[in-house]
Amino acid sequence: MLVSGYVGMGLKRLDEPSEIKEFIKKVRADLGRDNNIDSDALAVWTFNRLPKFFWDGWKEELKVMGVKWQLFLKIMRMHTDDFIKWVLYDKMSWDEVVDRVISTIEQYSDGE
Repeated sequence: MLVSGYVGMGLKRLDEPSEIKEFIKKVRADLGRDNNIDSDALAVWTFNRLPKFFWDGWKEELKVMGVKWQLFLKIMRMHTDDFIKWVLYDKMSWDEVVDRVISTIEQYSDGE
């Protein structure tokens, strides 16, 4: 639920990171054209750019919620397929991806 720019438990809506999306697409293209789930996942996770983007945008709120970096990375890993669908295949919108990540954070956070 979006309320004054905030979603769920107080996590603000992050703008789609177009520069990260383009970077991931380039990495994937460099890995070859074959339809390969490992290459798709590797491209999404190269240099942890996507998790770092989320973390930088939500760090203070996540800490209040009891979500540390290690737990956050586990949560993000659960959404690898969502990231692949968003960035490489245009089968999911950015808002859908963010909503799913937030839902998982809420499920595993210590905060209220």
